[in-house]
Amino acid sequence: MSTKPLRACCFLTLTISLLVANYLFADVATLKRIAEAERDVAYIGLRLKTSSTSRGVRTMEEIVIHRTAEDAYRKVESVIGEQKSFVKENESDKKQDDKTKERDDRRRSREFRWARQGSQFSPKEIELIAQNYELELRRWGEKIAGYETDLLIIKPKNTGRPTKHIYFARKNSVILRGEDLDPSGVLREMFVYTRISFDPKSVETKWKSLREKIKPEPRSYHPVSHAEAEKVLKKKPIKPQYLPPGFQLQSLYKHKIRSRNSIRLKYTDGLLDFNLFEMTGKIPSRGDRNREENVIQIGDTSVQRYQRGSTHAFTWSSGDVHFFLYGPMSVTELQKVVESIIHKANQK
Repeated sequence: MSTKPLRACCFLTLTISLLVANYLFADVATLKRIAEAERDVAYIGLRLKTSSTSRGVRTMEEIVIHRTAEDAYRKVESVIGEQKSFVKENESDKKQDDKTKERDDRRRSREFRWARQGSQFSPKEIELIAQNYELELRRWGEKIAGYETDLLIIKPKNTGRPTKHIYFARKNSVILRGEDLDPSGVLREMFVYTRISFDPKSVETKWKSLREKIKPEPRSYHPVSHAEAEKVLKKKPIKPQYLPPGFQLQSLYKHKIRSRNSIRLKYTDGLLDFNLFEMTGKIPSRGDRNREENVIQIGDTSVQRYQRGSTHAFTWSSGDVHFFLYGPMSVTELQKVVESIIHKANQK
């Protein structure tokens, strides 16, 4: 019996596997190149930014200046359009809506101030994206703000995760358009540059004219080690026993909330995050605590559960530790995380 057909088949299979591996490696390399450009390339530009929530759709024009990784800022110049959702409300909803409006007004006043423009992809996030998402590079060729672009699509391997479209300049890999789609394929957020300049002299000239005006609010949080987090809580932070597939603890932060310190544990799969706050002492007050329809029972623990847009949130107490967990994920997955934390806390 001839072994030539079998050898040919094995050779073909090996060749296809190597080609697929090379394509994947090339696409991850593209994402790394984009991250480097977002950190290192100087530019200044105007962009339109649109976000969609349960309350409606909002479009703003932002100015962005990126001189260095440390000197990168953005500010809303104007609100282009706003379309609110029309939902019939009862009296309780109206009271809650008033509080939400006050919070939105405070947020919008902050939008017109300069804020730091952070990097989108850290090395750890790129590593997790490569594990949990499929990357596809497409030669697009169309121009955005006068520059030819290519398209990198980041698609989830796990259900219930988002998709991201990155249109980047072929010239230097800076992102010129970004689209965030929810698990159903609905566009939730996007931005696109209408004007952008990579001329170093123009960036430096603009920076000199803006430097005195750029006074961002100091951050109310900073990264800490596990040992420092333990000092704040006077005990080790309680970590979930269950994590959704692909998620890892990325970092810990110390927050100052109403003159009190709390610890935030940030978990990510590279593209999607959820956060867990832990605080000791007096129970922090929340405006929606009396809404009984939001209370669920997990064992002997009462848990407040509510939703704002695509974000689900849970608050509860175990002993003298108060927890607040939130993220734009399925309520089922987040509730499993909550259950695992409660189970672990009860074992102590």
